Amino acid sequence: MSGPVQTRSGHWPGRVSLGLHWGVGFGVLGLIAFGFWLRTVSGGPDKTALVQIHKSFGVIVFVLALARVAWRVREGFPAPAGPHAAWERRSAIALHVFLVVATLLMPISGILRSLAYARPVSVFGLPVIPKLFEAKHETLYALAANLHDGLALALSAALALHVGAALKHHWVDRDGTLLRILGLHREGKP
Repeated sequence: MSGPVQTRSGHWPGRVSLGLHWGVGFGVLGLIAFGFWLRTVSGGPDKTALVQIHKSFGVIVFVLALARVAWRVREGFPAPAGPHAAWERRSAIALHVFLVVATLLMPISGILRSLAYARPVSVFGLPVIPKLFEAKHETLYALAANLHDGLALALSAALALHVGAALKHHWVDRDGTLLRILGLHREGKP
């Protein structure tokens, strides 16, 4: 029913892989939802405080995303949990590459947006990157803001497709993909 699910190192994707997947996934979902909501909040000190919370969690998710990429480079990706058509395999690879790149570009563009606005970057008050400009850098700000906002929309669509594909694997293909990423299925076990 299912093919091999081992990574390059020969191990089934374990707690680290699952933890990084879900940590980055829920972090990105939460930040996107919070970011969309922030757009509805009127300017002022309250909004500034909320933006600081958004930026702090953004930096944390960025660190998790970097760790996830490093882990994937070290461990490789698990083999598909079942037989799939060539177009499905190519589509899955393209979607996963986009998700990985977007989860890195999203916080980078947010950091650049903050720096271009002549603000430092901190995580809950702990300085991470000092203020680089004395005044707002209009061109860099516009570039970073457009990239950040555009990625929020594109990443939302890609995440919806990713979840839809996982459900298709479970309900239509009836392979172990969804159970594996939930940590409920290992090779040789139902």
